[in-house]
Amino acid sequence: MSDDKLGTYITKLMTTIVNKDSEDFVKDLAMSELSRLKVDIDSFLKKHISEKENKETEKQLLQEEKENGK
Repeated sequence: MSDDKLGTYITKLMTTIVNKDSEDFVKDLAMSELSRLKVDIDSFLKKHISEKENKETEKQLLQEEKENGK
């Protein structure tokens, strides 16, 4: 994945971490922020994947009911 798809903020955090001139404290802050973003993104994906799966299951059940003449 290229950096231009990650967004400016995330790219800057990553650059801060790998920059040899950055202080360890600043690198740690950038790492913490990236970790927080990861958790937020994982939570978002789980929620929306779950919602999508529920909708697909509901569609399938409705289709089965229709096919069985209920």
